[in-house]
Amino acid sequence: MKRKTVILILLIFAFADYALSQSGAGLGSISGVVLDASRAAVPSASVVVANEAKGIRRNLETNSQGVFTAPALIPAEGYSVSVNKSGFATYQATAVTLAVGQNIDLHIDLVVAGTEASVEVTAEAVLVDDTKTDVSQLVNSRQILELPINGRRVDSFVLLTPAVVPDGAFGLLSFRGIGGHNAFLTDGNDTTNTFYNENAGRTRITSPISQEAVQEFQVISNNYAAEYGQAMGGVVNTITKSGSNDIHGTAYWFFRNRSLNARDRYASFNPQDIRHQAGASLSGAFIKDKLFYFWNYEATRRDFPAIATQTSANLFTAAGTLDTARNPCPNPTATIQATGAQCQTAIQMLTTRNFGTVSRTVQQDLGFGKIDYHLSDRNSLSFSLSGLRWVSPHGIQATGIVFSNGNAIGNNADSTVRDTYGRAQWTAIVSPRVVNEARFGWFKDRLHDTASPDFLYPGLGLASLTVNSTGNLGVANSYPRLNPSETRFEYADNVSWNTGAHTMKFGIDITHTEDYHVQLINRYGSYSYATLNNFALDFSGNTAGLKNWSTYSQAFGNPLVDFNLQTYGFYGQDRFRINPDVVLNFGLRYDYTSIPQPSVVNPDYPQTGVIHSATDNVAPRAGISYRLNSKTVARAGYGMFFARYQSGLINRLFANNGAYRKNITYNSGTPEQLAAGAVYPNYLQSTSFNPPAGTVDITFADKNLRNPYTHQANIALEREITANIDFSISYLWGRGVRLYGVRDLNVGPLGPPITYTILDRAGNVAGTYTTPTYRTRVDPRYRRVNQLENPGLSHYDGLAVQVNKRYSRGFQASVSYTWSHAIDFNQPTGDPNVFYDSGPTSYENGNFRAEKGSSANDIRHRAAISLVWSPTFNATNSPLARHLINNWQLSEITTLQSSRPVTATTAVSVFAFPGALVVGSLNGCGCSSRVPFQPISNLDLDRIYRFDARLSKKVPFTERVTGYLTFEAFNIFNRQYNTSRRTDEYSLSGTTLSYIPSYGTGSSTATSPDGTNARRAQVSLRAVF
Repeated sequence: MKRKTVILILLIFAFADYALSQSGAGLGSISGVVLDASRAAVPSASVVVANEAKGIRRNLETNSQGVFTAPALIPAEGYSVSVNKSGFATYQATAVTLAVGQNIDLHIDLVVAGTEASVEVTAEAVLVDDTKTDVSQLVNSRQILELPINGRRVDSFVLLTPAVVPDGAFGLLSFRGIGGHNAFLTDGNDTTNTFYNENAGRTRITSPISQEAVQEFQVISNNYAAEYGQAMGGVVNTITKSGSNDIHGTAYWFFRNRSLNARDRYASFNPQDIRHQAGASLSGAFIKDKLFYFWNYEATRRDFPAIATQTSANLFTAAGTLDTARNPCPNPTATIQATGAQCQTAIQMLTTRNFGTVSRTVQQDLGFGKIDYHLSDRNSLSFSLSGLRWVSPHGIQATGIVFSNGNAIGNNADSTVRDTYGRAQWTAIVSPRVVNEARFGWFKDRLHDTASPDFLYPGLGLASLTVNSTGNLGVANSYPRLNPSETRFEYADNVSWNTGAHTMKFGIDITHTEDYHVQLINRYGSYSYATLNNFALDFSGNTAGLKNWSTYSQAFGNPLVDFNLQTYGFYGQDRFRINPDVVLNFGLRYDYTSIPQPSVVNPDYPQTGVIHSATDNVAPRAGISYRLNSKTVARAGYGMFFARYQSGLINRLFANNGAYRKNITYNSGTPEQLAAGAVYPNYLQSTSFNPPAGTVDITFADKNLRNPYTHQANIALEREITANIDFSISYLWGRGVRLYGVRDLNVGPLGPPITYTILDRAGNVAGTYTTPTYRTRVDPRYRRVNQLENPGLSHYDGLAVQVNKRYSRGFQASVSYTWSHAIDFNQPTGDPNVFYDSGPTSYENGNFRAEKGSSANDIRHRAAISLVWSPTFNATNSPLARHLINNWQLSEITTLQSSRPVTATTAVSVFAFPGALVVGSLNGCGCSSRVPFQPISNLDLDRIYRFDARLSKKVPFTERVTGYLTFEAFNIFNRQYNTSRRTDEYSLSGTTLSYIPSYGTGSSTATSPDGTNARRAQVSLRAVF
């Protein structure tokens, strides 16, 4: 395989003197074929592609096929294309708007001179791109500025496009049912946080870039070209604004408070929510046609306290009161009964500390600047720099208002984010047929979180606490942390070469990424108690130093992990115009990441010293586009797409090998382990001790571990319905391969079965369940020996329908509908999809196929409808018409979505039977806690019917200065929907599974960016000149 890889790389370089990856990812192109009246090619015609406002002029000539191409153009309005050939009338196309990633393909029929002096057209007539073969959509500047947007985070507009759904409630995105593994680009450069595989700064920050600084962005959801890599999900490419020869500026202020906000359905009151977002931008030219600038600054100040509560089905009722019927204290059946005073002290802590209002504020400052310098018609330079500072006391939990799981106190801290991004780009026109683009990028994403003393409580110490499977009752002991400080240097170089009927691209992208991570999770210990009575015994009056916990865990070792990833991407692709109506796109991409090896190896398991660097990430891609007539195009395509190595996963493989760090878990049922454990609320101080056998967990990668990847295919038909309306229908297919999963190699053969009695809601026997058990360990020196593997598969089938009405006569609209079905092996979403450090991911150890079912991101129906309407009620230009009757604008976004599924779980807070290996599952494996006799994804979460609207009044102050007064409301009809439900269906006592009455009830409406989907409203003032 290595020999084949070397040959592939040499072949790529043999084709080009230059290199390219993500080539043109921040640019666009204009091409065309010039024919005469007999549809014969017109060679050697003079072609000029120009944009006066941007100082751009390209002089080209058609080749023997009549083809011309102007690659690497800045996305902008105002392009013109003129064609001259002796004996023919001049062709002139004006008002050409070029979008990011777009190739505008013009079919030009020249007429004989004398018939007409010139032919003038507007390129707005070009609705159907007959050269693209991917499934993508552009979100343009009008949509970005004029549609209602909550929190001014522009990447939320990605959900207007097909085959994209929310990945949970925290603002993440899922393409084609795949959790994560997306790529986020800014002007073509990689600005993905590779530790979590999210956008820069993650979703807790207000926004990584101001809405005001974004010109447009491109969302590619299926079968993207070979120039894009490092993703098997989707690609989101954000394009920033540039200056022009005219001076433009804006100043704006957005404000909201709780006056028009609706109360969250799980809140007993409507907490304060005050937010100010203000900023300004300025653009123009230092030197006309030569040196352009754009600048923006934006500040956000927010005061939004959180509501802390606990409604766990095991310890608390759904109303947030202690469930004393299921948690008696004193417990008359306990071996040792707590005293009334001990019970009262424990109950007092649980019912006071975990409830109430938690102060929370945000200060974010965001700046962006860009310089474009046109040295000549053949060379141009571009430089940009952005910086972000986000500070939030008690802001780790920023994406919720009501926290019913204890996160507001028991898993919260102070948070700081600092992002910096710089870019330098040189575009050189080597010849009329060859264009080279070189880019350098610098990216810094620093997330630093510190523990807050505000969450301490007398007697709790610094330990985490779980009582009867209810967590977050103690102190969040994962802090302080630098999580992480990620630095990336990127160099990309590309060449585009137009020869005959071929437009070829070749290139390379080299990135050097350092992840500097400081965190020792669970450094202060975690206590788990089976009952409230047992916790009360240890919490107060424990003068004898007794230990009544069920399990005690703690981490020891070095908190610092620092490593570098070197990634190389190579590709070549060709757009081959077979004839004027048929275009074939094909390409090949290869990515290689050099992974450093762990510096500390566990001698008991040499596998802990090896993380495989895959060498087989060869990704062919092909597509064909057939122009049926001037208004209809058919497309088809196929490709392979490899995910990048997530550095958060590599971090865990470095650290959790039992030598670099020790993660120990003591079981009170083993006298030696009980004696070695701590007395609540203390933690073990020694870092060099040898823990008892069978208490340490280790994790390492399978020797055959590879990058996950997807096969993607699409068939599409696009039709221009009218001069301004475009319709498309696409079938999307995807198959995920080599998805991650975890197997515990320390689990021995299956033991004798055990039978459980199942009780229904009324307490009657509804049946029994018999399962084989896990009772023996292969290596008694360790508790878990987790091996990360590639056992997972996923399947996706989708039908996407889009209707786009571009802006004309004061109206623009877009409708996107997707039907889909996503199936996988119960793959996790969010953070668990990064780290894989919590043990086996299947109910039966290693039986991954038994987990097959509808994906957690399976949303069968999703429709997004948006429109912008600027009516003219009075055709006159009188002051009354300008200031009162006219200049109104209404815009809206409607979201209709079927429910995503969740899976029922069991609450097993003790060892299921004598001899069970690990707490948490009925078979003693401590694997997945799902209910094994229920289907995967058996519970619906909630449907979404949401309507966001904006009403804006334009106020012309002078000829050059215009004001806008805007009112926006989100979820205007207050159709709240659950984003989580109580999934614990049964609790275990002895061999009896008792139905939990609160199973399936809603527990949260937490939704990014407000922390709730209850109605929110804001007003804004904006001045434009």
